[in-house]
Amino acid sequence: MFPLKALSEQKLPPEILKVDRKYCTEYESFGLGDKALYVEYLALDRRGYIPLSAIERVYKRLAVSKGAFEGKIYGTLCYLVVRFDGKEKAFRFTHEENLDAMLNDFREKTKIPVGKV
Repeated sequence: MFPLKALSEQKLPPEILKVDRKYCTEYESFGLGDKALYVEYLALDRRGYIPLSAIERVYKRLAVSKGAFEGKIYGTLCYLVVRFDGKEKAFRFTHEENLDAMLNDFREKTKIPVGKV
């Protein structure tokens, strides 16, 4: 229905993306395939992609949410940060254990560095 959108300058052919996305490992609204990382785009799960060949590094970023009026800490927020094409983009995960599982998959399946420099 909606074509996949490349977030990097590198693009992959639609026939490769179709098969890779179909068999990717899913983590919430994200997916890790053999050729690309699939991310949420325009509020649609796995509609944006970044080819693994364009990714320089991935890591986890944690933040703390605060109440607007009370100043109390409500909980932690976790993000997958992807460095590609000389820029960084953060993607919000709902559950930290899903993000940890995805980072472990990055370590096992790819040669992309995981963690900050």
